[in-house]
Amino acid sequence: MKKRQRILMISLLAPALFVLILVMLYPLINSFVLSFYRYMLTDPQGITFIGWGNYVRMFNTVGFWIAFRNTLVYVGGLVFFEFVIGFSLALLLNLQIRCRAVLRGFFMIPWIIPSVAIALLTMWLFNPDFGVVNVVLRALGVISQPLGWLKDPSLAMPTVLLVTVWKFFPFMLVVLLAGLQTIPEDEIDSAKIDGANAVRRFIHITLPHMREIIMIVTLLEFIWSFQYITIIWITTKGGPVYATTTFPVKVYEAAFQEWNLGFGASIGVFWILFLLVFSIFFVRVVGGKAESKV
Repeated sequence: MKKRQRILMISLLAPALFVLILVMLYPLINSFVLSFYRYMLTDPQGITFIGWGNYVRMFNTVGFWIAFRNTLVYVGGLVFFEFVIGFSLALLLNLQIRCRAVLRGFFMIPWIIPSVAIALLTMWLFNPDFGVVNVVLRALGVISQPLGWLKDPSLAMPTVLLVTVWKFFPFMLVVLLAGLQTIPEDEIDSAKIDGANAVRRFIHITLPHMREIIMIVTLLEFIWSFQYITIIWITTKGGPVYATTTFPVKVYEAAFQEWNLGFGASIGVFWILFLLVFSIFFVRVVGGKAESKV
């Protein structure tokens, strides 16, 4: 009976495993192999093995390190502000307030709007000539002249970051709100009876129960944020002067503008290895702390 159950289990999982290997493992291995070759789309017959040549070029390229720095700033800002906004709103919507269901649906609006539409709307709102943002700020006396939000190197990254946070914070809100609703009410009631105020209940009850959920959602958002390209590419295309060039933009430029698939693959491999090392470190540090608190 156990043997039959094992065969049945393998039979049911085999199709999914095959698809997973086909769409994930094979491209991953192929990209790793491709990173050791000179592979120009303009010269498909001139594929040559160059060893670590693409990696040497990558580490000696100033644009790569600029993209790496911008990616860390962009991703770090996204995860931080999305978590702060999402957790704050989740705590609010977990309370017994009026129109709670309506507010939950209202805060989901940014998430369901396509990224392309948000990028086009951003270009209109922050246009230096007729953008609504400049008009409102000048009317309020905050600025004396129009600002080039997407053309000024010092303003482009904060502007794109602001728009992306607005687009994706509902994910944090939904997951954290679901986690808050799993906290046992009897523990909260007992703490109230013992005289614990809202701050103490948050520190000693809410956070311990939410620790694992926070770890998972922040790690997922960190990984996914490395892949965001739509809003940046449509609004700034990585500019001005590399101010918003991140890893996805750099890989796209290398592979489909310079037509150098080998060099683009080397950046992608570094990208994957960095995320792998960070994920292991993050899970061990945060997960270890979570287990030590139990």
